[in-house]
Amino acid sequence: MNSLAWLPLFLLVNFLHQPTTLVGADLIQETCQKTRYPALCVETLKSNPRSSTADVKGLVHIMLEANLANSKRTSATVSKLLKASGDKALKKCLDVCAEVYDNAASDDFPTAIQSLEKNDLGTAKIHVSNAFDAPGNCRDTFSEVPGAQATPDLTKLNDYFEQLSVTALIMLNNLG
Repeated sequence: MNSLAWLPLFLLVNFLHQPTTLVGADLIQETCQKTRYPALCVETLKSNPRSSTADVKGLVHIMLEANLANSKRTSATVSKLLKASGDKALKKCLDVCAEVYDNAASDDFPTAIQSLEKNDLGTAKIHVSNAFDAPGNCRDTFSEVPGAQATPDLTKLNDYFEQLSVTALIMLNNLG
């Protein structure tokens, strides 16, 4: 019998025994479904072209980078609000907010990214957890200072920061 006649059968059997791995959009969907904010997760990851070829660790890295960029934007916005404010009570609160967001941008997320790259998931989780506390600390300050009220813009920033950082934390926890 001709040896080429067996080729299709060989290829089929070989194909069926290949491990199936999710890539691209399927992996993003599967990964994000395990988070508290799957739509935000998918939107964030798909906005980065590297996500289409990333493995799960790569997706976590992309999410941490998105958090770092967001923490820098949030820190800059809070600093602008602080400079523009003439209200002493509001300034006192915004000082705290500026500090916690600056810590997230300058220390927590960079350290989390470096730790992930070194496969030190414990340290990465600690720093993302620290950053996750920033919006709550900022919000709490407004309840502690009489007469201070958070602006709607600041409330939106806090909420988004919290959602994005908890998404990164859940993804890290699912990684190991």
